[in-house]
Amino acid sequence: MADFSKSKWPEVRDLIKMNWDLLDDEDIDSLRGHLDLLSDKIQKVYNCSKERADHEMIEFKKELNPRKGHSYYIPNKNIIY
Repeated sequence: MADFSKSKWPEVRDLIKMNWDLLDDEDIDSLRGHLDLLSDKIQKVYNCSKERADHEMIEFKKELNPRKGHSYYIPNKNIIY
């Protein structure tokens, strides 16, 4: 089962693209809503350690699950590896 409903995936997809602009559409679409696969994509495309990629994915998931009453936080960051 995907991490997000089909109706939410376009928003999440856009946020992934904003955070990791080196991931192309094919990379993102291959996730099919499963954010646990995002770490592998980050590691491969950004040529970083598994630990770093896992950390980035975990932080991203936290940003997507704000406390009730808050909207998504859209980070403005440039990741340098």
